[in-house]
Amino acid sequence: MAPDLDSKERAAMMRDTTSRIIGNAAVRSAKEKRQGILGGGALGGGLLGGLLQPLTGILADLDLPTPQPQGLKKIPGDDPAHAFMPPADTDVRGLCPTLNTLANTAFLDRSGITTFAEASNAVQTAYGFGYDLSTFLSALGLIAGGDLVSGKYSIGGADSRVPNTLGPALGLDKHGTFEVDGSISREDNYFGNQADFIPSRWETIRQQAVQSGGGFFGIETWIANQKATYETARSTNPDFFAGAKYFAVSLAERAFVFRGLPNGTHEETADAANIEPFFLNNTFPDDWFRRSTAYGLANLADDLVNIYAGYPFELGMNQGTGNFIPLNADITSMTPDQVMCFVLLTPSLFPTSQSNVFDTVPGQFQTALADNIDTYSAFVEGVISPFFAPFSCNLGSFIQPSASCDSCDDPALSSSNPDDPDLSGTPPPGQPLTG
Repeated sequence: MAPDLDSKERAAMMRDTTSRIIGNAAVRSAKEKRQGILGGGALGGGLLGGLLQPLTGILADLDLPTPQPQGLKKIPGDDPAHAFMPPADTDVRGLCPTLNTLANTAFLDRSGITTFAEASNAVQTAYGFGYDLSTFLSALGLIAGGDLVSGKYSIGGADSRVPNTLGPALGLDKHGTFEVDGSISREDNYFGNQADFIPSRWETIRQQAVQSGGGFFGIETWIANQKATYETARSTNPDFFAGAKYFAVSLAERAFVFRGLPNGTHEETADAANIEPFFLNNTFPDDWFRRSTAYGLANLADDLVNIYAGYPFELGMNQGTGNFIPLNADITSMTPDQVMCFVLLTPSLFPTSQSNVFDTVPGQFQTALADNIDTYSAFVEGVISPFFAPFSCNLGSFIQPSASCDSCDDPALSSSNPDDPDLSGTPPPGQPLTG
């Protein structure tokens, strides 16, 4: 077993390895251009004709996502294979209502144990998200909480059905991965339970929809919600941290609501009848259709800019209640492409920190990450980096490690949802909420 390393030792080890990896990048790039492959790493991958190419070595058996048919379609439709079933006692569910919905309707394995390929393909098929965005999200889930070699991860907490080939696979419920402070429906981890759905939070969002969004869950509602949750967390949570990851996750989760969940027959109308069943019942609404056009990374970049423009909050962190330390980062004048690169490649905001995809990795896993940095970096180079070529980011720094994840060492909790949530107050489709 590798000895425990402090954050500086881990960062130094990973920087040394990264330098060696980047040193071979020019040779690989020339070869890939001759082959017509966009991107790719030491273990293969890259895009050829818009399709991810196989990986090699220890990742040779990893199933890869493929582009799924897009366009307006009724989901789940009349297919009995996708009929709603509540989770059994041995099934796991997590913090994300849309992933829970996919498991409850068998777009993901009903157990809640999914794979890199299955999750990406399911998000494309059910929600109409693009191949690039769906694969990126699933890749982050795999890095943050799964087993890279098998491609398996739990949409909830750690589970014995997920191997621990390279280190502990903790699942997606871990605080600081896809769940951050100021979330839509959970309380901050500092207050003891970031796992359970809080009905009163959703009632607050309903009120914000009436007051700011004309009774709908569109962008105006989520700007108001972002403002309220940010200001509450900043003023009450002594451990509140609003860095690049907070910026990306908190804005993206709100964008996904008004872009991915409205009925595709009127996809610009985020009404309660089509939004609330996902959050309150973890199921698709009646007569629900997915989007008519794919929602990809470029669309998300635009929405991040637009939500932030509505409430340009200050990035920083609390060192005790009432002691907020700003970060040296100005996002207000960035273009969508620059914002996307900022999310991925933020220059050091602290002397020992550089944000990147590895910041999703919980602190308990950082030693295993350092021990297997070649494999993880090759996965990032071969599977994630190629999709970001259109943004013209400096992808060399994309695989540099961070020491900042030591702040993510919070207890994992298994999540749940309220029993028999009340949808009686939900107005008919297309109608706004009223006060």
